[in-house]
Amino acid sequence: MIGRAIYSFTCAAFAFTVAAGALAGCFSERVAGLAVDENLCEGSPANVVQIRNFAFAQSQITVTPGTTVTWVNCDQEIHTSTSDGGVWSSGQLSPTAVYTRTFAAAGTFPYHCDPHPSMKGTVVVR
Repeated sequence: MIGRAIYSFTCAAFAFTVAAGALAGCFSERVAGLAVDENLCEGSPANVVQIRNFAFAQSQITVTPGTTVTWVNCDQEIHTSTSDGGVWSSGQLSPTAVYTRTFAAAGTFPYHCDPHPSMKGTVVVR
């Protein structure tokens, strides 16, 4: 009887894992992931918003639909990229952490840093 319960639990856990992975795929456009890349803090890479000196370098970035925008924290403090309209939230970005988001549709998307609300930026997609 215990063996059957363990088997049932294992099957249920596997099914949950598969379902969660499939569901996460639906949201892959919103959150592409976190990584660490110090090289993005050098120069002015295309479609990259550098966070430095408590500001978004490129407070406004204009891209075409389908473009992936990358935020990289070049400061020594934790920051976020958080949509004013609740469309995305990067979560806390440690120094050199990266957040990416693909913008599929045209529009104007204002955002801010949660811990530092005076930090503001805008992504314009057209």
